[in-house]
Amino acid sequence: MSGSTTSGRPTSVTVSFVIWLIVVLANIVQGIISLVSGGGSSAAAQDVGTAPLIGGAIFAFILAVIELIIVFKMRDGRNWARIVLLVLAILQVIGVGVGAASGGNAFGWIGAVAVIVATILMFVGGANAYFRRR
Repeated sequence: MSGSTTSGRPTSVTVSFVIWLIVVLANIVQGIISLVSGGGSSAAAQDVGTAPLIGGAIFAFILAVIELIIVFKMRDGRNWARIVLLVLAILQVIGVGVGAASGGNAFGWIGAVAVIVATILMFVGGANAYFRRR
């Protein structure tokens, strides 16, 4: 994976970009499904109402849009975006670990593995030279 595309971008960065896109879009879909399926099916959630659920969904959507912008900046060779994605990857892996302690699901683990792979790809092959060049 040390090759590069016609744009001069290393293949490892392109593959990382695609993985990040899939992860972010999967998170958006998961949030929509949770919202539509009535994540508030427990009695306690019904007592609180749907406002926190809708507010949380809107906040998650805004964060996902910001993350998409950062992913595209990483693809364009912005080192600051690569560092931000590294921090987000660490936070996601920690979140999956905490979720696993409270009965997390397989999709969280799959997403965490994908994020780890995407993060590693941002730092291997010709990626470091690509980000220094920009």
